[in-house]
Amino acid sequence: MPNYVIQKNPAENPVYPDANADHFIELNEGEFTGVHFNFGKIEFMGEDEDGNGKINFDYNLLFLPEHIKLEESKNAIEEELGKVLQHILENMAANNETGTSDTESTTEGRGLSEEGDTLPEG
Repeated sequence: MPNYVIQKNPAENPVYPDANADHFIELNEGEFTGVHFNFGKIEFMGEDEDGNGKINFDYNLLFLPEHIKLEESKNAIEEELGKVLQHILENMAANNETGTSDTESTTEGRGLSEEGDTLPEG
């Protein structure tokens, strides 16, 4: 299970003013600790031959710590974001509600925007 926290992007003084979202997600454990992102369009693509649901999603990388090289880690980052999305959707289905927690954000590293990135099907 991925370890992450959903943080508020306050309207009065947003951490990420160009993110067009009132919340963002921070990974807080493992190889990609400190990555901040939010999800864009989420598209349900039906089921594969084994009955597993397939999902395509867009995401915005808002912050990437200096030690993470996007060119080398993009596929692994996308896999981790997919696990986060799966966890969020499973929790929503189980609880039939959403929840957030407010925590402080860091400002180290560099900001990125990878709009329109999707995971390949399969």
